[in-house]
Amino acid sequence: MQDDTTNSQSNSLLGSLVKGAGSATQDPMAFRERAVRVGSVYTISYSSAIVAIYDHDREDAGGLPKSIFLMAAKSEGDGTFILLRVQKEARLPSAAANDIARQQGVEASGNEESWGDRLDPWMRDQLSLHALECSVLGTFMDQGDGTYIYAEDIDNYYAVHELMVWKPDPQSLNLIVNYRNRSNGIPIEVTIPIGETRFAAAERPSAAKVPFQLNPTDIMKRRTAYFGMSRSGKSNGLKVVASSVYKLREGDPTQNRVGQLIFDISGEYAQDNQQDGKALHRIHEVLGLDRGPEVATYGLIEVDWDKPRKIMKLNFLGERFPQQWSTQAVEGALGQLLAGRQIIQSILADQSSLYIRSFRDADISVPTGLTGDDGGQVRYRLSILAYQTALVAAGLTPPVWSPSIAGLFGDKTIIKAMSVAMNPLTEKKDDYHQASIILKNAKKNRTISWAQLATVFTALDTFVTDPKSNYNNFEQEYITSSSSESEWADPRLKAIISIFRYPNGPRTFQVAQEQHSPKTKVDFAEDVVNDLRQGKLVIIDQSGGEPEQNRAAAERVMWRIFRTQEDLFKQRFAINPGQTETTKDHIIVYVEEAHNLLPRANAADNLGTVWARSAKEGSKLNLGMVLATQAPSSIMPEILSETDNWIISYLNSENERRVVAGYMDFSDFLEQIGKVSEQGFVRIRTLSQAYTVPVQLEKFFIGELSTAPPATGGTPSDGNGYIEHLDGNVSDSILD
Repeated sequence: MQDDTTNSQSNSLLGSLVKGAGSATQDPMAFRERAVRVGSVYTISYSSAIVAIYDHDREDAGGLPKSIFLMAAKSEGDGTFILLRVQKEARLPSAAANDIARQQGVEASGNEESWGDRLDPWMRDQLSLHALECSVLGTFMDQGDGTYIYAEDIDNYYAVHELMVWKPDPQSLNLIVNYRNRSNGIPIEVTIPIGETRFAAAERPSAAKVPFQLNPTDIMKRRTAYFGMSRSGKSNGLKVVASSVYKLREGDPTQNRVGQLIFDISGEYAQDNQQDGKALHRIHEVLGLDRGPEVATYGLIEVDWDKPRKIMKLNFLGERFPQQWSTQAVEGALGQLLAGRQIIQSILADQSSLYIRSFRDADISVPTGLTGDDGGQVRYRLSILAYQTALVAAGLTPPVWSPSIAGLFGDKTIIKAMSVAMNPLTEKKDDYHQASIILKNAKKNRTISWAQLATVFTALDTFVTDPKSNYNNFEQEYITSSSSESEWADPRLKAIISIFRYPNGPRTFQVAQEQHSPKTKVDFAEDVVNDLRQGKLVIIDQSGGEPEQNRAAAERVMWRIFRTQEDLFKQRFAINPGQTETTKDHIIVYVEEAHNLLPRANAADNLGTVWARSAKEGSKLNLGMVLATQAPSSIMPEILSETDNWIISYLNSENERRVVAGYMDFSDFLEQIGKVSEQGFVRIRTLSQAYTVPVQLEKFFIGELSTAPPATGGTPSDGNGYIEHLDGNVSDSILD
C-alpha cells in the first residue's frame, strides 16, 4: 500500500528531478540528460534483469560497484523509471566465443604486452561488451506534476526491450535514497542526515554521493536491530541515531520530546573520552540547552566528574515497619525492600541448594486482607524481620533505625519453648536456650541488635527442624489455642530462616551490598521513568557493575517502564481511541550488547520476559527498542520478525549472515557484509524505506573538550555541573 506522505526535502527534490539541466521549464527528459547512460536492458523479468554494458560506458560512468542503484527507462517519454540494483556479473550467450578470442589474444601477445593490443578494433569492441545481473526493486512513477510515487514492483515487461539504463546523478540518487515510502503515523516532517551513500569500500572520491536522511520518527514505537562485529562502529551508530531523535526538539524544546534510555555497558555514553571528546551525555549543548531538563545520568557509584549523576542504589531493608497496619502504609514502607528482593532473587537464580532455593522463592509480597487479622499481621512482620536480618548478616549496611521485636514474641510462647528445661533430649539445647535469653532480655530492655537477631533466627531454624526439640509439642499447643488454627512458624518464615542453616548462607548474595544504600529514599527505577516521561535522554552507566547486577537492574527498570506504558495506553484508549499520534509519552530503549541482557533465542519461557513483551507489544505502547549485538542468532526470531528498522555492518560469521539473509532484502548484500570490514560502513533499511541503502555513517561528534585531561588526579570542572573527564580505558565509539 502506498503512503502519500513524503518529507519536504524529498518534495523539493522531486520537483527538480523533472527539470532539464540548466532549464527553467519542466522536462520529463531531465534525468536522462543529467544521469550517465551506461547500457541497455538485455532481458528482464518481474524480479531480475540483465543489463548489457560496454567498458567505455562503465569508464564514463566512473565505475559500477556492486549494490549500486541503476535506472531503467525508455530512451524518451515521461519520467517513470524502473529501479535496479547491481548484484553480480552475468554471462551473455557470446561469452564462450569471447573466451576463445581472449585466449588467442593472450597466446599472440606471449605475455610480452597487453593481449588486448593484439585484437583488431572490432574484436576489442565485441569483448568489451559484458553484462550485470540486477535485482528489480520497483518503479518510480512520474505523476506529471513534478512528483513521484514509488511502487515496490513492476506491472509488466516485454520480450523485446526498449529500456536503456542510467547511473543516477546526484539529484536522482537523492530521490532514490531518501524517498519515504510509508510513515509511522506521527505527523513530524523532519529528517536528519546521519551519513552519506557508499556502495563500495573502494569507491572513488569522485563518485556521486548524497546524504542519507534518517527520519527519527521511524525509530519511535518500533524495533530497530543494529548487527555488526565488535569494533565495526555499533556504538558510534547508536549515538548518531540517539542524537538524531533528540534533535527533534530543535527550535522548540517543549515540543517533540522523546524519552530515550541507554544502557551504557562500557561507560562511553556517560563519560567524556578520548575518541568522542564530549560524550552523548552532553547532547543538550548542541541545542544550547541546560542539562537539567534534558539529560539524566545514573550509575552505581558517585563520581567527581559527574556531580548530577543519580545513584542506582536501593534501600534493600526498606523503612521501619508502620506501627498501625494498613496495606498502603506497609507497601510504602517496604517498597524498596521488595524491589531489592527481585535483585537478590536474580543473584540466586542459579543456586541449586535446597535451603537457598527456599529462601529465594519465599513470597514476602505484602498480603491483602490482613486488616483486623492480628495473628496474620504478626506472622508477616516476623517474616520481614527475619528477611531483614538475613540481609544484614550478608554484609549489607544496616538501616538508620534499630530493629524491634515488640509484639512478635510472647513470654509464654516460643521463648519458653526454647528454654533448656523444655528441650532435655537435644544436644542443641544450649543454642535454643541462648536464643530464648536474648529474646527475654530484649523484651525487658526493649532493644535488640541485628547480630542478636541473627543468633535467634539461626537457632530458630534448627529448633523448627530438630526432631528432638520441643518445637512439635509447642506447635500443636499453639495451633489448638489459636482461633485461626494457624501455625506459629508458617511456611514463609520457615523458608526465610533456612538461609541461616549454614554460616555461608547469607554470603551467597552479599554482592547485593554494591547496590544497597540505607540512605536511599526513592526507588531509582521510578526516577528513571519520571525522567523519561519528561522527554529526557537517560543514560544508565553500567560500567562499574557485575553482569548479573546489570542484568537485574536493567530488567527492573524495563518492567517499570513497561507497566507505565501499559497504564498510559489504557488511559489513552479509554479517553480517545482514535487520537492523533504525537511524540508525547514515547520512549525508546537502547540495548547495546543485547545478547547480555535479552534471553537467548532458545531459552525456556523467553516470550514472558520483559524484553520479549516490550518488543512484541511496544508498538501499541509507544515503546521503541534499539538492539545492538554481534550475534543476530542470539535474538529471538519472534523479535526479529517484528523488527522494522535494520542497520547491518560487518559480520564475519557465515552462520550469523544466514540469520540476516532471512529478512528484508539483505540477501543482496551477504558477500559485502562478510567481506568488507570498514568501520561505519552499513546497510540501512528503515520503516519508511522500501529497500536497503548502503551508507557510510558519520562519526558522532559534539565537540572537543574545553579543557585537557589532568595528567594525574584532579577533576577540572567545566562550570556546567559536571566535570571534564577522560578515561583511556573507555572503548572507541567509532570502533565500538
